[in-house]
Amino acid sequence: MNKAVIYARYSSDSQNEQSIDGQLRVCKEYAERNGLIVVNEYIDRAMTGTNDKRPALQQMLYDSKNKGFDFVLVYKLDRFSRSRYDSSVNRAILLKNGVKLISATESISDAPEGILLDSVLVGLAEYYSVELSQKVKRGLKESRIKGLFTGGRTPYGYNVIDKKVSVNEEQANIVKLMFDEYISGKCIKDIVKILHNKGIKNAYGKEWTINSVSRILRNENYKGCVYADNTVYTNIFPAIISEQLFDEVNEKLKISKRTSAHHKTEVNYLLSGKLICGKCGSLMTGDSGKGKLGTIYNYYKCFTKKKNKSKCDKKSVSKNYIEEIVLFATQEFMQHTNLKSISKVLADTYNKSIEKDTILESLNKELQDNNKKLKNILTALENGIFNDTTNDRMKELEVRIQEIKEKIASRQMLTIKPLSEELVYEYLKSFKNLDYSLENAKQRLIDMFVNRVVLYDDHCEIYFNITSDKSKQLKLSEKPDILQEIEYIENKKEQSNTKGSDCSQLAEPTLFRLNFYIKKINLI
Repeated sequence: MNKAVIYARYSSDSQNEQSIDGQLRVCKEYAERNGLIVVNEYIDRAMTGTNDKRPALQQMLYDSKNKGFDFVLVYKLDRFSRSRYDSSVNRAILLKNGVKLISATESISDAPEGILLDSVLVGLAEYYSVELSQKVKRGLKESRIKGLFTGGRTPYGYNVIDKKVSVNEEQANIVKLMFDEYISGKCIKDIVKILHNKGIKNAYGKEWTINSVSRILRNENYKGCVYADNTVYTNIFPAIISEQLFDEVNEKLKISKRTSAHHKTEVNYLLSGKLICGKCGSLMTGDSGKGKLGTIYNYYKCFTKKKNKSKCDKKSVSKNYIEEIVLFATQEFMQHTNLKSISKVLADTYNKSIEKDTILESLNKELQDNNKKLKNILTALENGIFNDTTNDRMKELEVRIQEIKEKIASRQMLTIKPLSEELVYEYLKSFKNLDYSLENAKQRLIDMFVNRVVLYDDHCEIYFNITSDKSKQLKLSEKPDILQEIEYIENKKEQSNTKGSDCSQLAEPTLFRLNFYIKKINLI
């Protein structure tokens, strides 16, 4: 029997411990129905889903290396992550360790439409998270305008009472000492020694370190400034250090940083996990090399060839070249795709997978019945019928109605709401208006619509997660210079005369074959 673990999470905004209980219950019911043994539970309380800096999540990812479980159960995908990037990265970790992520309440298949639906759900969760974040930011901005402290750790040297910041004179003198010593020529390591010799501890009674002193010297609060929402606020923190001294110290810190070792620039390979060698079927992974003149080249190389050159002779391909091909073709594909019909398919697929909540239906019916009974009693009172029994019954009904409303509110927190076709359409349509000069916009497009890319020496095959109208052929328009030798051949999928639902049209990824001449490719 397959083993599973449960991952549950709630945010600090509108959920609580009861939310965790509900998530665990639903996941355990799913496991029992599907013959899974739950061997562990990982729970993050009051933790946001917009990043993966969550202790239980990280522990679960680490434990997946030990092959102790086959599945991770979550109540909904947004419990796992509300960030497309984090979701993709962490799922890749699980997949590498042979573990599959399953939503207990969202039936999502491994077919292309399921892959697209999965991306839409994560994207919408991220959208709602951003929307909530914007509301929070508006509230924080109002507080800053009023000169109020907006929360977080109180900087050393200050006191906060009723959201108003005042100077802690004793600590402020230590802050001044750090700035004076550094500008006089002392290094941070020397300042730490001075503080240690003087017996000066930090706000938590611990020894100062190089990092903690460095943070003090770089904290702009000490010159009386708060930089937030593209605005400088000077009405929150009283200045401890003059602006001139602060700027001189930080200019010196920058010079020191520039003379330290340079870090290698991280390269983002857009087709990671999607580019496949057409000769051996292995993944083509991102790599880099240095030319004779010191120029850095980034390219994709067959993983099999990388391990053993004798097993595959596939030539490496320039990162920029193949990415430009796929990006251009995907944008063209998007322009010729009926997004409304796709949105309907995705919404219908998702909504059909939602099981009816019989408990919530029962509570709503009971509420309706009790409201009707209470209305009858009120009618009787209006007609002059009133006695102790009537009064007691009215009070009983009022108490019971309140209890039912509370149960309904609690239950609704765990209720999966239907997915709107219009909402999906607006979300998919937004991809047509992205600024594709930005790296994250390119990555979003590839992650959402490209299923895989098979690369041969003379052509590539791009498989998309959605199906275009087969009666129309995709025509590449106004090809950029890099694509001048690329010609759209045809949709190699067989024309089907079988009439069926839109879902049947999404059974397999759509394939487009792009032809190019090997002599024109910038190979490594």
